[in-house]
Amino acid sequence: MDKKIKTPRLNLRPFVSGDLFKLQEIVENKEIADQAGFRVSSSSFETDFFLQQLMRTNIWAITLKQSAAVIGSIGLYSVSNEHQERDFQKFEIGYMMNQDFWGQGYMKEAVSYLLQQVFQTNGDYVVLASTYTENKRSKLLLEHLGFKQTGQHTLPVSVLNPAPKQETYYELTERRFKEGGNYATH
Repeated sequence: MDKKIKTPRLNLRPFVSGDLFKLQEIVENKEIADQAGFRVSSSSFETDFFLQQLMRTNIWAITLKQSAAVIGSIGLYSVSNEHQERDFQKFEIGYMMNQDFWGQGYMKEAVSYLLQQVFQTNGDYVVLASTYTENKRSKLLLEHLGFKQTGQHTLPVSVLNPAPKQETYYELTERRFKEGGNYATH
């Protein structure tokens, strides 16, 4: 995938060490962590570790074109097949955004442009996604972009889930993405 992706209002680019302060605003926010499924960062050390994880291949900082401020992240993650081997035809997409920017179409714009690039690279790719069933914004985003629900699972109690949570799973093919007619719009 390209290291930099430009959309009408955003730039998607690799994370750099200077993104630590803006990333803190995201990973130290309990509501964002609860919706995205990660543990709230409670120290600079944890936030720096989080940033180091985001500095890998196929993960982008979502920045506003006007100010270059980091407002979120989006990434494509490897998927394993039933034999625990990497499936080179599938990726899982994951994303999170600063709560101050929710409801303005930024994530839809970032996801749709990244999906365009995925399918231009290889039309046979399948993109997977999952979200907590209670995360209505994420569910609507995925469904709007043509993702098809493939199942649900109740996650057991864990460090991330003090109470059982239901997770909904999705997949998207190039054909469904193009037929949806909702890509690359905001």
